[in-house]
Amino acid sequence: MSRAISTVLDASLAVLLVSAAAVALVTIPGSDQRPPDPDAAARTVLASTTTAEYQTANGSERSVSGRVGTLLAHAAVADNRSTNSRFASAVEDAVADVLADANGRIAIAATGGGGTVRVGERPPPSASVAAVSHEAVAENDSVTITVRTWSA
Repeated sequence: MSRAISTVLDASLAVLLVSAAAVALVTIPGSDQRPPDPDAAARTVLASTTTAEYQTANGSERSVSGRVGTLLAHAAVADNRSTNSRFASAVEDAVADVLADANGRIAIAATGGGGTVRVGERPPPSASVAAVSHEAVAENDSVTITVRTWSA
């Protein structure tokens, strides 16, 4: 009779362990390898406002405020003309501060008018990357602003 009780106890213990394992698999979150939504990141970051402060060639101080997307478009055009590289650098610094506040894995590149401005770190080679592009106009030049996000 002790053998029959042991079999029932063993079977009950096995069912309990299998149930516990199933619950653990369902409730423990797995790692999500998908990158954050680049469109949501673009809407948030490009619509943010910031201020770029720089010194002109004649030594006077300038301060320009605006939306990140607009400032990046003008910085890309200025970068190509090389007449206002201080402005482009100031915009890069101001946008870098916005990206730092976003606490995300975000990189932005604005290309147009023959110039390019890049802000943010490059994603690691092993990361899953998603991107979205937006068009802007600066000084009658078309500028493409690409926002990239990636997973860890």
